Amino acid sequence: MIIMEQIAASRPMIQISDVSKAFNGISVLDGLNLEIPIGQKVALLGPSGSGKTTILRLLMTLETIDAGQVRIEGVPMYEGAPDTRRLLPEGQLRAVRSRIGMVFQHFGLFPHLNVLNNIALPQILNGQAGKTEAENRAHELLQMVGLGEKAYLLPDQLSGGQKQRVAIARALALQPDILLFDEPTSALDPQRVSEVLDLLNMICRKTGTTMLLVTHEMEFARQFADRILFFDHGQIVEDGAPDVVFTNPKDNRTRAFLGLPVIDV
Repeated sequence: MIIMEQIAASRPMIQISDVSKAFNGISVLDGLNLEIPIGQKVALLGPSGSGKTTILRLLMTLETIDAGQVRIEGVPMYEGAPDTRRLLPEGQLRAVRSRIGMVFQHFGLFPHLNVLNNIALPQILNGQAGKTEAENRAHELLQMVGLGEKAYLLPDQLSGGQKQRVAIARALALQPDILLFDEPTSALDPQRVSEVLDLLNMICRKTGTTMLLVTHEMEFARQFADRILFFDHGQIVEDGAPDVVFTNPKDNRTRAFLGLPVIDV
């Protein structure tokens, strides 16, 4: 039993193997290899067009890979030989995809639904819960994110920070093992950024959810992440703990991006 638990604990939650992706002939990811353990909080940094958001979209199957393989806790998302690789059939893929939730940059809330139904409806549509169970879970999550009294308001009656909390609650309602965040603080005023950081840290402590976050906010990344990945031209050029990457990165591309002196080679 102990041996099996050790094997399970050592298995990566996300495994990206030799993945390539191009748009209109322009390579965005080039033979990318990446493993992310269960429960790790990872911030993806780098210039625009370096491939960060593409990784999130590939995990959500909003885009498909050109080559390689993506596995979620050992389960492949693609089948077939390398030259005929395709996503799993929808029935099989749904089971893998249900383990992943995403919080989009501009929240993506349904404007005509109140906060409660924004959280409850995806559970119902995904067949995870009936109406009563879905609404009960929505109420619990709203309490968790500090918005219990906002359940019957419409999204346009909320502040940006409150909308972000609803979007996070909606993603959590589907009980994912992985949460993806695309620029979660870009639409927020500075005083709300720390609230989102506190919320994400609390969620990770309570649920052990694996988190990937794309951001241009360096200080947010530094406080949020267990691990920083810096991308350039579809490759990881820096991989380390925040204190190391932000104070003494090894690659000159990272140093230039962070405004640090480059190292003569």
